[in-house]
Amino acid sequence: MIRKDKRVMKDGTVKTYIRVVEGYRPAPGKPPKQRTLKSFGYLEDQEDPEAFMREVEAFDADPANREQLGSLRMYSGSNRRLNYGYKYLESIYSLLDIGGFIETYTEQQKFRGGYSIDEIFKYLVLMRILSPCSKRASAQQQESFYGWELNLKLPEIYRSLDHVAAFSDSLQEHLNGVVQKLVGRDLTYAFYDVTNYYFETDFPDDPGQLRRRGVSKEHRVDPIVQMGLFLDSKGLPVAMSLFPGNTSDTLTLQPVMQKLKAAYGLGRLVVVADKGINSGSNIDYICQNGDGYVFSQVLRGSKGKRYREHLEDENGYVWNQEGTYKYKLFNETYTGRDDQGEKVERERRVLIYWNQAEARMAQKKREEKLMKAEVSLRNDAYGIKKGSQEYIREEVENPQSGELEAAHKRVIRSVDLEKAEKDAFYDGYFCLVTSELDYDAARIREVYGGLWKIEASFSVLKSDLEARPVHVWTQEHIRAHFLICFVALLIVRLLQHALGDKTLSAQRIARAFNAATCKVKRGGIVELDDVGGRVAFEKKPNRKGELVETLRFIEDDEVARDFALIQEVFQTSLELVEVKQERFNRILSSIALNL
Repeated sequence: MIRKDKRVMKDGTVKTYIRVVEGYRPAPGKPPKQRTLKSFGYLEDQEDPEAFMREVEAFDADPANREQLGSLRMYSGSNRRLNYGYKYLESIYSLLDIGGFIETYTEQQKFRGGYSIDEIFKYLVLMRILSPCSKRASAQQQESFYGWELNLKLPEIYRSLDHVAAFSDSLQEHLNGVVQKLVGRDLTYAFYDVTNYYFETDFPDDPGQLRRRGVSKEHRVDPIVQMGLFLDSKGLPVAMSLFPGNTSDTLTLQPVMQKLKAAYGLGRLVVVADKGINSGSNIDYICQNGDGYVFSQVLRGSKGKRYREHLEDENGYVWNQEGTYKYKLFNETYTGRDDQGEKVERERRVLIYWNQAEARMAQKKREEKLMKAEVSLRNDAYGIKKGSQEYIREEVENPQSGELEAAHKRVIRSVDLEKAEKDAFYDGYFCLVTSELDYDAARIREVYGGLWKIEASFSVLKSDLEARPVHVWTQEHIRAHFLICFVALLIVRLLQHALGDKTLSAQRIARAFNAATCKVKRGGIVELDDVGGRVAFEKKPNRKGELVETLRFIEDDEVARDFALIQEVFQTSLELVEVKQERFNRILSSIALNL
């Protein structure tokens, strides 16, 4: 249609600016807008205004001009590719009713801010999956999405994080209830572990705050924060808690269990964790509450001394036919404490097993450390007592008498072959302890074997969601950051759960959604880009019958195949290159995850 805009010039005169425009609706439920097809200039500047208007009317009447691109300019935003893949993640976010939860929170808090906490939180969660980066960098990308008109201001994003931190625990409880209804919670076993995340800052926080120096999983010296994470038997996140970076792993379990059982109303749990959580205090706490445990047990040093005799005694071991695996299962009585601190006798099952492949791997790693230790001595290099340095012995010699004593200290360094020989005895041996007296060896290993799920979740958090390094620094913003990461992890895991045995990695899920882009053309036509860009590898069954990728390329595109699989579980089908905007909006609004 023809649009005539009155404009006041610098000299005070009024002129009529003539344009041909068309209307469009940017997204479902959004008010209509107009875009310019062609600008003709000022009517008063024309030599023949009537002829000029006939030309304008002719242009407006010609349908072909709705596709003309002559008026488009670079950097105007009119020709920008927009992502619509976020709509799939948004549907899971809506399925979890996070918006309803935040609405209730804002009503209870009588929130009067001029911004939407839900919109900001949703944006940060989805960006953590699609393009993880700092909050500042995330805000810069808010105009990259089809049909999502955001007007986020960075100060408001930071202010909203204070509210996000405030409802962290209650949102986790809400999500647990929703997940229970959607897919069911299998909390027969609850997998628990602890990891930490570093901050790129020189100084730690004050005592009692989160950013403190501790034992970094990545052997860094930066201040860290500890995260304890519970997963259910399906590998879906249940709850997370944060602790100061100098908190020992063993001290994190009890407060998390207290919060979990009280808030979620859980029955008996069997907690599955590695040796970092295995302490007498934690075992006592679990047993006092009527719960159970399956823990790995240290075999070396003073903690494993009690099992040395069982380890050396070949009687009682059960071997497999190939002679590559053996195990010994027995019950033991041990002394614990009741809730009054009094000694009490308890019984548990102990599984000791040996694996030839693991023994060879341990031997190879130790030999490599010994070689590095020798090189380190030749180069007179020092390092932390980790890796090859653990096999370097340091003794003090008296330079006058030659005796090893503290006087006149002179350090003599050598390769500790004696320690290496002692360590070799334990190659391939593992020990698991459990309160469940009816478990056989296979059951104990099966239950403990599920602990890989939590290690995989930590990997997703750190690698795919880039939860660290952490760029925020206040206590509230740190808690909000990790809640955002937790919700993003839950959304990814729910999608993977829906994909079933055809599941995709978090990286491939993000890659497929980021490849789902489009451009809005003249006439309300949406042009969809081909989703693809990576040649797929051929898959063949291995010796176990599992499909694994080979080194041979095939004609399929991996990203296109992944996106087709995702569309299947979301019950959508986008195959046309061009589609009317109204129809495209209807398709996107119908996206729903089939759980």
